[in-house]
Amino acid sequence: MLQLGFQPNLKGYFLLTRLLGYALEGTNILPLKYSGYPLLSKEFNVDSASVEKDIQNAISSAWLRGNVEVLYREFGETLDENKGKPTNKQFVLTALERIN
Repeated sequence: MLQLGFQPNLKGYFLLTRLLGYALEGTNILPLKYSGYPLLSKEFNVDSASVEKDIQNAISSAWLRGNVEVLYREFGETLDENKGKPTNKQFVLTALERIN
């Protein structure tokens, strides 16, 4: 994720890596709003909406500061036409597909 431009000092980076870790361990994280985000909110004692927003912020930051060529090569098919970056769900699913 560092090669994509994610900043490890952002809370969303840590939450996103933990969410991917849950999925790789076999924990069901989908749908994110009802499974993934509540897992993280319980573990870190924060609101689910805060988890979602922090992850969105980390993805947005990577798209602003990261290596655009690498991002588009890896995630180009998942980009939202209006926003120019993938949604949280699209990013998580594509990242898991690439990891596996």
